[in-house]
Amino acid sequence: MLYQVKVGILGLEQQGERYAHLLKDHIKDLTLMGAVGRTQKELLLAKNDLSLEYVYSDEKSLIENHDIDAVCIFGDPRRRPLLAIAAIEAGKHVFIADPVALNVEDAESVHKAAQSRPSQFVMVSSLVHFDAQLSAAKQIIERGDIGVINHISLDSAFFSGLNRQYEASSGSSILDNALDEIELCQWLLTDQITDVEVTTNNNTIICKGLTRKSSSINLIIQPAIKKEQSYINIYGNKGQVLISNTNNKSFKLYKDTGEKVDIYHDGTEGFTFSEYLQLHHFGQTVLGKKRKTPNTNLAVDVIKLAVAFEKAALLSTKVSL
Repeated sequence: MLYQVKVGILGLEQQGERYAHLLKDHIKDLTLMGAVGRTQKELLLAKNDLSLEYVYSDEKSLIENHDIDAVCIFGDPRRRPLLAIAAIEAGKHVFIADPVALNVEDAESVHKAAQSRPSQFVMVSSLVHFDAQLSAAKQIIERGDIGVINHISLDSAFFSGLNRQYEASSGSSILDNALDEIELCQWLLTDQITDVEVTTNNNTIICKGLTRKSSSINLIIQPAIKKEQSYINIYGNKGQVLISNTNNKSFKLYKDTGEKVDIYHDGTEGFTFSEYLQLHHFGQTVLGKKRKTPNTNLAVDVIKLAVAFEKAALLSTKVSL
């Protein structure tokens, strides 16, 4: 039985460096022991700044290190699927920055590898599932306070975080700027999105999705515009939920009776930083203190929808999933 999870990091570029400091300074159940540096700067960071016991210039050495229990994968998103599968097959628990892959086939391969090792825990980073306010909003929706969701509208500025700020570019505006928002829409809807279409106007990308029961989403992506404030509007047949990304204490509920209510969530975490909460959950799950929950299948669904949007944009036509 593990009492402390010994962690190694693959990828010490800007994103990995930020996560390394988060792991080392704040996550008590995870002990950062090793890292792979692909440049002299990264090697010096691992040896001098982070004072790690195991520092390698190749991923295989860290993955095969029997003293390492879990591997966190950052860096080039094109290499993540192969590294994740290698780490899973080596018996490691794995934490992967999103996107888990840049295409559906690679994402499904990671999910298949994770399923083949049920005793190991494989998690893809997610801001959505570790946000106390969004969880409170989902509870309101599941309780039926706004009825059946008819439409969700939001833009790609709603989320910010380590991945969004420091992620290596994939070359796709949708994958680089809207994965969290896509995941949020999927999480809130009770019905699967089956058809998508995309229109572009200068630097604005408008992604539209329709479910089997005719609920819809409208996601606006504007990579060149840096917005500090953004909203998500969730319209139901009995009311509406309005959430601002600048208020992490409450959101607004509008009922069809004309009543307007400020909903305050009762999150007990003193630290609301989603990346911290997820890494804490990862450590607790590896130690057996939390129940293992599905994650890679949800990450595959996000990639499927993002790729469908990309295809619809490229072909200028509606695409069915």
